[in-house]
Amino acid sequence: MNKEELNKEVAKLKQYIDSHAEQVKDLEHDLKVATQRLEDADKPKLTEKQFEAIQAAIENSVENFTFDDADGYETEFGIEYDGRVYLSSIIFDGHSTLCDQIYQDVEKLFGITEESDTDSNQTP
Repeated sequence: MNKEELNKEVAKLKQYIDSHAEQVKDLEHDLKVATQRLEDADKPKLTEKQFEAIQAAIENSVENFTFDDADGYETEFGIEYDGRVYLSSIIFDGHSTLCDQIYQDVEKLFGITEESDTDSNQTP
């Protein structure tokens, strides 16, 4: 093949790729949806009412958590050259307490049972 024929071949292949790009995008989207459905297939299912109850329990836990307790934070202070003190860093250390509160509030919504192989596909 000479250079002109190769240029025509390259142009033809580029056009072929461009014409099929939309099909590839559609197939990639379909693959993504199917993959997500496969991942979700073995997950326990919740009703909308159960999901809303969990959401409300979490919101209630966070809203009623005492974020103004100074013992829940690790702080570091600094001092300026003119003697002013400033807060250089603050880290929230109360996350385990908050998590425990959320776990307790969500646990109140459901009965806990031992899971067996036959129970794994049932809704909680």
